[in-house]
Amino acid sequence: MGGWKMKLCDICGKKEATLVVRQLDKEGKATDLNVCAECAKKRGLTGVEECEPDSGAVIAELKSRMEESDSKVICPRCGMSFAEFKRAGRLGCADCYQAFTEKLKPIIRRLHGAVQHIGKTANQGRKRAQERLEIQRLRAELEKAIKQEDYEKAAALRDRLKRRGDETDS
Repeated sequence: MGGWKMKLCDICGKKEATLVVRQLDKEGKATDLNVCAECAKKRGLTGVEECEPDSGAVIAELKSRMEESDSKVICPRCGMSFAEFKRAGRLGCADCYQAFTEKLKPIIRRLHGAVQHIGKTANQGRKRAQERLEIQRLRAELEKAIKQEDYEKAAALRDRLKRRGDETDS
């Protein structure tokens, strides 16, 4: 298995890079520069607040917070326990995401600010993508409420969808 390797800052060479800055020369050739949050802030790069928290610090914190239940949650494919993930700082296989989903969600949310990937978009595009995700979530809740014959909740969800401008066939 080819493991993930932490990249150091190209400027200071000491800290983990949390940002990639793409520079274009006069001919349009791109060069990527890996930069840590501290060096980025010193150079006035915008959006650096979003680089925090440092993933290395999060992994170090995980190692210090071992729980008894961590060794009981095991990936059925590769056999890695959640405790082993905490020690290694990386997952054993793609199925680990599913096996550890409930324990990974708070970690992913802390590192990335969300658990649903919406891609790299401009702020307007990101906002629209988040709205679409919310509408999908509300539709799923509406279907569940209808199946459970919770019509009061279903009506409230239908109204929320209508206020968002979603035309449902329900």
